[in-house]
Amino acid sequence: MAITWALWHIPAFLFPGMAQQHMPPIAFLLMVAAFGIFLALLFNRTRGHLVSTMLAHFSFNMCLAVGGAVLGSVFIWTLAVIFSIIAIFGLAKLSARPIRIAKTGAIFAPLGTEI
Repeated sequence: MAITWALWHIPAFLFPGMAQQHMPPIAFLLMVAAFGIFLALLFNRTRGHLVSTMLAHFSFNMCLAVGGAVLGSVFIWTLAVIFSIIAIFGLAKLSARPIRIAKTGAIFAPLGTEI
């Protein structure tokens, strides 16, 4: 889903006056994809509360808007790296969690984890 969301933003690079015209495309798309994973992790962590995800997205957009439309490439690359690190660690932690099988109630623990 994160990749699809990143691809959704590609047309913004083609329209004059959009802030994306001043950003490196690869860094921006990486940032959007990683932020999408962050939002999915947030959604799952809050047990499916959509409002928390909406507030996170709104807050992020407002912070970028207040910072000005012309953002430096170092800033965008920094955000891309930060959200990528959060996404990697979040996904690693999520995959290391024991899984409860619904019908039997048995617990499956991935290798290297303790229950």
